[in-house]
Amino acid sequence: MREEHDKLFGSLNEDQLQAYNSIINSVDSNQGGLFFVYSSGGCGKTFLGKTLCCRLRSVGRIVLPVASSDIAATLLPGGRTAQSRFYIPLKLDQHSVAGIKHGVTIGV
Repeated sequence: MREEHDKLFGSLNEDQLQAYNSIINSVDSNQGGLFFVYSSGGCGKTFLGKTLCCRLRSVGRIVLPVASSDIAATLLPGGRTAQSRFYIPLKLDQHSVAGIKHGVTIGV
C-alpha cells in the first residue's frame, strides 16, 4: 500500500493535494469531520480517493469507501454503495431503519 500511495501521491494536482492534506491532517489529529469533494467528471475525485485509501490503509487505518452508484463504487479500492455498506433500505416507509448501530463511530 505504501508503494502504491507514493506512486499516486506524486501525481496529485494542486487542488487534489489541498484536499488530501486537509483530510489527512483531520485524521492524524483525530479531529474527524465530513469532507465533500465536488467536481465534474474526469477531474480526479476517484484518483484522490484511491490515494487517500492507500495512505490510510498503509498505516493500519480502516477505510470504508462508499459511493452513491454501483459504477462509482467499483472504481474505489474495496468500494461499495452506501446502501450496501450501511444497509440503507431502498424502499422507505415508517418502519425503515439503516443498519448503523447506536454508539458506533463511523467517519474520519
